[in-house]
Amino acid sequence: MFNKISRSIYNLEVILSQIILSLIVILVFSAAVSRSMGYPIIWSVEIAKILFMIVCFLCVDLTLKKHKHIGITYFVEKLNEKTQNIFQLFVLILMLAFTIFSITKGVELIHVYKFRMFNATGIPYRYIMPVIPLSMFLMSITIIAHMETCIKKLGHYKFKKEKVEV
Repeated sequence: MFNKISRSIYNLEVILSQIILSLIVILVFSAAVSRSMGYPIIWSVEIAKILFMIVCFLCVDLTLKKHKHIGITYFVEKLNEKTQNIFQLFVLILMLAFTIFSITKGVELIHVYKFRMFNATGIPYRYIMPVIPLSMFLMSITIIAHMETCIKKLGHYKFKKEKVEV
């Protein structure tokens, strides 16, 4: 179930990330051109930073979906496949706990910074800060989908063992 939800979210995240990255490139290029012509766009750097923050938080989930986060697998690869899955499930549980913690702290940040504004644009932080708990929520869905896969694999080992004993 969570694997289907995660795949649906993936397509949306990819499209949104591509659009935001394109906007960043256009914004920075137009700011550089206008600055060289003597008409700087004062707010361009700030908007680019905001968009970059958004795309970074979105892409954290994309890399998690593709299993491209940094990891140290030297010792884990020496274990048998069932033990690897148990270890991966344990790590996923820790990651889920971290994302839940980050969601709560992200919501607190929204309340802490609700009156603070970006200098050049006057955009309130409260409109940008929800990207933190949102990205952590999306990561939670991905982690639960990975946990679902691990549990299915572990169930497969149990089924294989029962089949051999018969």
